[in-house]
Amino acid sequence: MLNFTRQERIVIYFLVATLGVGAVLRLVRNQRLEKQLTPNRFYEEEQQFKKIAEQINSDSLQFVDNANSNFDSDTSDFSVKDAHIETKIININTAGISELTELPGIGPALAKRIRAYTDLNGPFKNKSDIILVKGIGEKLYTRIEGLVTTE
Repeated sequence: MLNFTRQERIVIYFLVATLGVGAVLRLVRNQRLEKQLTPNRFYEEEQQFKKIAEQINSDSLQFVDNANSNFDSDTSDFSVKDAHIETKIININTAGISELTELPGIGPALAKRIRAYTDLNGPFKNKSDIILVKGIGEKLYTRIEGLVTTE
C-alpha cells in the first residue's frame, strides 16, 4: 500500500484526530445552540403584537362609530354635526417651549433653538423665516406651515 515514514504517520494521525475532535465539538455546539434558540421570545412578541393590533382595531372601530354618529343621516350630503377636530394655530413669536413641542417634528431642543433665535434676532416677520433656525429645513417647515403663524 502506501509506505509512510514514522513522522508522516504521526502527522496523519494528528490531522485525523484534530478533524474528529473538531467534528464532535461542532455537533455539541450546534445542539446547544438549538436548545438556546427556542422560539419563546418570538411567541411572546407575537402575542404582544396581536394584543396591540386588537387594541388598535377596537379603537379605530370606536372612532368610526363616533364619526358615523356625527353625520346627519336625514340629508343626502352627510353634513357634519359635532366634529371634534381641533386645530390649534401657534404663534411662533409668543409661544413657549411647551407649546412649540406640540408641533410635529419639534422636540424640546428645537423648541429651545426657536426661542433662542427670537430672543437674539427679534420676532419672526414671516412664518417661513423659521427655516433660519438651525435644524428646521424645508421638509419640516412644510409639516408645520399650516399650524404656525406670526400674528
